[in-house]
Amino acid sequence: MRFININGESNQGFTLMEVIIVMLLIGVLAVAISSRWPTGMDDKAAVLEFKRAVRYAQHKAMTRQYTGAATAWKIGIAANHYTIQREGTDCSTCPIDPGCAEPDYCDRALLDHAAISLVGPTVWFNGLGEPTDMAGNPLAASTFTISGGNTVTICPETGYVQEGPSCP
Repeated sequence: MRFININGESNQGFTLMEVIIVMLLIGVLAVAISSRWPTGMDDKAAVLEFKRAVRYAQHKAMTRQYTGAATAWKIGIAANHYTIQREGTDCSTCPIDPGCAEPDYCDRALLDHAAISLVGPTVWFNGLGEPTDMAGNPLAASTFTISGGNTVTICPETGYVQEGPSCP
């Protein structure tokens, strides 16, 4: 289509048909891309965040003078939130209390989204990063369930953290 502006100069523009065809092509591409968009990414991210949190609790236990069950570090679950802290400390005093993890690990929801469910036991770690109970006794495999049927397991003796319900 040909346009003439106020100065009498000629400009070329798009016809209505060309604009409709371009919009139709953009719509087809948008549908094709959205149908191939990956799903379940939040579930995978939640699993990875929880594995990282467990490893962090183990790191704290191995580097912060573990001398027995009274000084063990633990990861506890309550109402879809997890907390990492030293036994006998109160996370409400973080960061003043040296027995607390950083405030990011106190009463935290996975991906900062309270709707992601998290269920599992409280697990303490000794100075070697091994999972124990509150008295310092070794635990069998400890499994945590996260939204979407995902599980994270802490293996006995080694403290290896893996996705899935069983240990190698």
